[in-house]
Amino acid sequence: MMSHTPAYAIEQDLADITSRLDDLWDGLRNESIFITGGTGLFGRWLLESLAHANRDLHLNLKMTVLTRNAQAFQAKAPHLANDPAIDFHRGDVRDFAFPKRHYSYIIHGATTSAEETFRGEDPLCKFDTLVAGTRHTLEFAAQCHVKRFLFLSSGVAYGVPPAGIDFITEDYSGAPDTTDVDSALGQAKRTAEFLCAYYAQKNGWGYSIARCFSFVGPFLPLDIHYAIGNFIGQALFEDEITVQSDGSPVRSYLYMADLVNWLLTLLLKGKNGQIYNVGSDQAVSIRGLAYLVRDVLSPHKPVKVLGQPNASVGNAVRNRYVPSIAKARAELGLDVSVALNEAIRRTSSHVTGCAIPKVKS
Repeated sequence: MMSHTPAYAIEQDLADITSRLDDLWDGLRNESIFITGGTGLFGRWLLESLAHANRDLHLNLKMTVLTRNAQAFQAKAPHLANDPAIDFHRGDVRDFAFPKRHYSYIIHGATTSAEETFRGEDPLCKFDTLVAGTRHTLEFAAQCHVKRFLFLSSGVAYGVPPAGIDFITEDYSGAPDTTDVDSALGQAKRTAEFLCAYYAQKNGWGYSIARCFSFVGPFLPLDIHYAIGNFIGQALFEDEITVQSDGSPVRSYLYMADLVNWLLTLLLKGKNGQIYNVGSDQAVSIRGLAYLVRDVLSPHKPVKVLGQPNASVGNAVRNRYVPSIAKARAELGLDVSVALNEAIRRTSSHVTGCAIPKVKS
């Protein structure tokens, strides 16, 4: 049975973020934040949320975004580019000139872009960008006497978990295979985490590390290497939904508004020197995800699974990528608040500008 609801608007999420973080905003009042990676998916959501709270609560918060191309971002988000609380500092994360200003907080999320990864960027270039960029950003943090530093790492830093681990915990000590050239991102993230620990200890500032997993929400590209983005795009605009593999890999997806709540909580309340998994623990196979997207968006559209099942146990284990979030729940009260089917509905409604009916069981 279907029930129609008003069209989704991202302002609903932004208002919810402002409300849910009510006890934390005073920590940003009259402060300044320097953000790297601020024009990507994570950065766009952080800027939208911070700008909304800044206006709504009169925080007098100032934000500087490091970017290689401010004009491109202005074309995508003119309301943010023209926000008087946001300014842009042009440069590459590996060698940008240090701004002559003090910043209380730094959120470091810069790495190679999703589009560069999709186009097959050289692994060594990816490694160098992240490692050199992190070190350069940390040198800047030392110069401006930052209070807190948040590094956006990744669940790929864990490498491939062995059989028996359904949910990866922060105390799992596995790592990517050093002889696997395709593990450049995981290797670089681990090195960057070490650099964060070293510079924080040397300079006496607080820091937390967010090991981020998989996400869905408005602004997610629908035409590159994100399975959930591809499925949403196909459900909306193509004749069928196609699963390129056998559909057995297992993932989980946190909605972007939840991600912002988590990251800002880690920035302001995360325990010093701690790593936190950031993601959902609600696992779904890629095949199941394709059918879920179909059921939410286009119930009569066919789903085609192109790959053949692989009987290899090792392959099945290798393709499970789901975090335990028990630590974030216990220490910071964080949790998944937007169910995956609702996250899909909101993402799609944002793309089309139309209401997506809710499906009631």
